[in-house]
Amino acid sequence: MRFFTLHERPGNGGDVIAVASGFSWAAALVPLLWLLWHRLWLGLAGYVVFSVALGLVTEFGGIADPAAALIALAVGFLIGCMAADFRRWTLARRGWRLAGVVLAGSAAEAEARWLHAPENRRAATARPAGAQPSPAAARPGPADSAFPRLV
Repeated sequence: MRFFTLHERPGNGGDVIAVASGFSWAAALVPLLWLLWHRLWLGLAGYVVFSVALGLVTEFGGIADPAAALIALAVGFLIGCMAADFRRWTLARRGWRLAGVVLAGSAAEAEARWLHAPENRRAATARPAGAQPSPAAARPGPADSAFPRLV
């Protein structure tokens, strides 16, 4: 089981994305495809610029191919270590709100546990779209704190 952070889409309380914590083998082994799959455009641009620069330095700077391969593997390992943080940062930059943290076996299970929790179901269906929240609902709660509640 892993910890998943759940992020709510801005303006739509029912849409959530679960981001797994920990190392991502897919991001470490095929970073280009992983960045494309998750639409991390800034990370993709940085990775392409780094790859081109590494290729140019290898070609014209006299760095041996085994050293360049080792550097590329190290960068892939770093991307695998930071993959979840890259996704969280991108979601926050796009306006998604951190809703909570769930311990689950998969992303689908984490999303289902979050959406079926009684307090989350009430919050999503309590007021119609466009309605103003009550003053009690506007107070910071567990989901608004720096350390969201575990479900």
